[in-house]
Amino acid sequence: MPRKRRSCPAGMVFHLCNRSAGQIPLFQNPYDYFQILDVFREALEKFPVSIFAYCIMPNHWHLLLRARQPKAVSRFMHWFGTTHATRWRKSHNAVGRGAVYQNRFRSHLVVGASAFVKTAAYIERNALDAKLVTEATAWPWSSAATTPLLPVEPWPTPKPGHWHRLLAQSLGAEIFGQIRYAELSSQPLRIYPSAEKGFLNKAA
Repeated sequence: MPRKRRSCPAGMVFHLCNRSAGQIPLFQNPYDYFQILDVFREALEKFPVSIFAYCIMPNHWHLLLRARQPKAVSRFMHWFGTTHATRWRKSHNAVGRGAVYQNRFRSHLVVGASAFVKTAAYIERNALDAKLVTEATAWPWSSAATTPLLPVEPWPTPKPGHWHRLLAQSLGAEIFGQIRYAELSSQPLRIYPSAEKGFLNKAA
């Protein structure tokens, strides 16, 4: 079967994710994390893409981004994927030992301000939800950190002033499920009214 096209038109916001092949831990020490961050930083210098939120986890990563020019996301991700896989293999003596990532990246469109805010929270809460930290801001490899290690652009929608307190609150099963479904199915994410209840008010 032909591979499914990844279409991320300029001007639209997308949530991207990719996981390691075989769920192996790609990032086992600070060097591994700094290595992928360096590759992302170089890719941002080469391609007109804006990142709004990110999180690097032990065996996967998430980005919330927008292209400023047509085809920028596909070019950004092609360069990133090839470059990071090559550097990771060399640093782990794994040249010729198979794929680093399980597949090409997953992506889904994020539609509207509510979906944007909740997807950003989903991404920045990843380490907290995985119980790697007790506060989202304590994970240094995400945009939730006090000093993000990647350049993060101003949001296209107002950022809640109580953002760090909001990150301490669970998204709730319904919102979490909607985002996971969009992530796995590559379907656009629209937050339905029934899922709105309470989330933005919990930390108010």
